[in-house]
Amino acid sequence: MDIKLLLGKRVREYRQKLGLTQFQLAEKLGIDDKHLSRIELGRNMPQPAVIAKLAEVFNIEPKYLFEFNHLASPVEVRKELNDIIDNLNDEQIVLVYKYVKTFVI
Repeated sequence: MDIKLLLGKRVREYRQKLGLTQFQLAEKLGIDDKHLSRIELGRNMPQPAVIAKLAEVFNIEPKYLFEFNHLASPVEVRKELNDIIDNLNDEQIVLVYKYVKTFVI
């Protein structure tokens, strides 16, 4: 897991939700738009002050910038699900199966 890449995707996700261009967000952050581009591409890790400012601009707690589960690839999700299932007892597996079936049918 490359935290810089995942954080960059998360920043882009929030920026796009607000309908901001990279230039507009960079201006609000007080950084160069090329630096923001490198952050979004996962090439640069933002300094703590920039992370705090991102959270302020996005009107979120900083911790939400580091929630990446929804960005996982299908392969990663499948592996994690298999790991979870491997640790369930028979009763729990049946419950999970019933729950998943409600979405598939």
